Amino acid sequence: MKGKIKEFKPTSWSINNKTSIYVLILIISIFGIINYNTIPKEQIPDIVIPTIMVNTIYPGLLLPIWKLNYTSSRKKYKINKWC
Repeated sequence: MKGKIKEFKPTSWSINNKTSIYVLILIISIFGIINYNTIPKEQIPDIVIPTIMVNTIYPGLLLPIWKLNYTSSRKKYKINKWC
């Protein structure tokens, strides 16, 4: 058992037959693209992106002061305007 190396037969076969693996990947990719393009629009699931809205109240804080702090922090951290 000392000199014996364990091997996984499918892995060894795929390393030795690279062209066969490329052809298999190409066939699977073409099959997937064809199926994706032929799926009816009614069967495509709707993707719902969860959103959270946080509302914070600052009693007694003037709007210009808040706006100044808000815009300066966005510029400092280069936050996208759509965040």
